[in-house]
Amino acid sequence: MKSRSGGIVRAVATKVFISSVFLWLSGCSSFEKAVQENEQRIHHMSKINTIPTSLEPSGREAVIPFDHKLDLYELLNLAFAYNPETKVAWRQATLASAQKTKADSAFYPHVAVSLNTACAEQLGALAPDRKHLTTSVSNVIYPQIEISCSLFKFGAHRESSQAALSALKAANFQFNQALQDVAYRVELAYFSLDSALAIVKANEQNLEDAKVALDAAQNRHQSGLANRQDLLKAQAAHSAATFELENSRSAVESARAHLAVAIGVRVSEGLRIATSDTQAIPDVDELEHLIEQSLVMRQDMQAKGELLAAKQHGLEAKKYDQYPELIAGLKASRKKIQDTPGMYNNFEAYLGLRWDIFDGHLKMAERLMAHEELEIARQQLKAKALGVIGEVWEYFYALKSAIQKLNSAQNSERCAWESANYAQEAYTNGLCSFTDLLASQNALSVARKQLVCAKNDLSVSWVRLAYCTGKILEK
Repeated sequence: MKSRSGGIVRAVATKVFISSVFLWLSGCSSFEKAVQENEQRIHHMSKINTIPTSLEPSGREAVIPFDHKLDLYELLNLAFAYNPETKVAWRQATLASAQKTKADSAFYPHVAVSLNTACAEQLGALAPDRKHLTTSVSNVIYPQIEISCSLFKFGAHRESSQAALSALKAANFQFNQALQDVAYRVELAYFSLDSALAIVKANEQNLEDAKVALDAAQNRHQSGLANRQDLLKAQAAHSAATFELENSRSAVESARAHLAVAIGVRVSEGLRIATSDTQAIPDVDELEHLIEQSLVMRQDMQAKGELLAAKQHGLEAKKYDQYPELIAGLKASRKKIQDTPGMYNNFEAYLGLRWDIFDGHLKMAERLMAHEELEIARQQLKAKALGVIGEVWEYFYALKSAIQKLNSAQNSERCAWESANYAQEAYTNGLCSFTDLLASQNALSVARKQLVCAKNDLSVSWVRLAYCTGKILEK
């Protein structure tokens, strides 16, 4: 009977050992598989655009060769593929997924295997002198396997798992928000470069007008119909127009650098954008509808909501954590003692109740911390909602004002252009002074720049309103 029970113990121990090794190997392969899947997803994100990226031998990022002018949506695809912030947000979401797996591990049994060696000294019978005990020293070698599981903890594990799930959802929303943040900065940088290019074009037209006025002043001065003062004024106006043109060209390169940073690539002269002379007037919904939409569509708002839910579940987990825990387990080992025949098998199954009666107020402090974190998250969500409503309100009226300013700037530019043409013709025919010609050209220069600024204000207001309502500009 004894040998039969020993055989049963050995068989059970062997099966448990084989199962634990299988679980360990499968866990290793699952980890490698999870890492490979994450790498494949990130690699797929980097292939959104077909333009290759590589590193030079010096370690610096290579300049991406652009073979054509890029429109806004091509720039957005580049930013989603290359901007480091998108990759950081993706890694944070992957980290939250691993933390969810960690929280769920409490629902599974834990298997531990150990191989122990010891040097044991045992006391035996009395020595022949009848004063001392005989001793024997032997080496002991025994493998051991233990399976333990938490059967019941009043819902603490469930709440921890729900908290991790909410944190994972929040990380996913934050990843989406990171994409929108990157798109927002790219859009602003794109329209800033577009405006800088338009300013250059306006200054080139101003320089042409100044050249025409200078030629007219020189002709009239050579024919004796104009004094030298008019010629000097024309030369000064031409020099000022040249200065403004060069200054605006410098602003273009600054805007190009900001666009490259927003995309996440190294700046180069090949980074060119496709511009359009037409200005689309967006359709604007009602203000209240935009506010309601923003509270639902904003990814950072949803992330704040999920973080609040995570804090709530975390507080519940801390409440349940103060109650006892029901645990169960199996333990099996085989012991070999030196100079002793046979093996000593040990098999143990246990069911126990574990309860920390006093822990130096540790759990009380953790509950207090969880409660305060919950209140902080609740107030942060409230503050975020108020901030979003304020942004929608501000950018809604900014967009409506930008539409009206664009109409006024277009009318002003048209009238100034007609006035400048009339003054140019009148000065050539001697019907007005050169001062009148310069005044009309200055007014036209101001009107051109106001029109460029009005178009930029409309585009920027449109981008900001779309961003604060949780959208990315659509074609």
